[in-house]
Amino acid sequence: MRENAETLFVASEDIATALNLLESIEVEVGFDSEDPESIEKAILAVEEAIDTRLRGYRGDARVESAILRVKFDFRCAIIDQAASDEADDEAIGIVHTLH
Repeated sequence: MRENAETLFVASEDIATALNLLESIEVEVGFDSEDPESIEKAILAVEEAIDTRLRGYRGDARVESAILRVKFDFRCAIIDQAASDEADDEAIGIVHTLH
């Protein structure tokens, strides 16, 4: 039983580390607000950065769920920023920092 308790403690520590890494991700992406392909490339770049950063922590359902949530949040933030830029007739090629 003791081995299981230690294993759970280590796993919980790894999960906490993974979640902290995930919450502290900051990514700069550039995209053309008027070009859907550019927006999608920015989204994919963010997702790749997340996958790279969390590579060693994958597999736990809680971590996977958190990764999906953060990817969704970034996707929404990029789409919202693109829509905002279009509404303001603002800058093509702006670099946006998301965190």
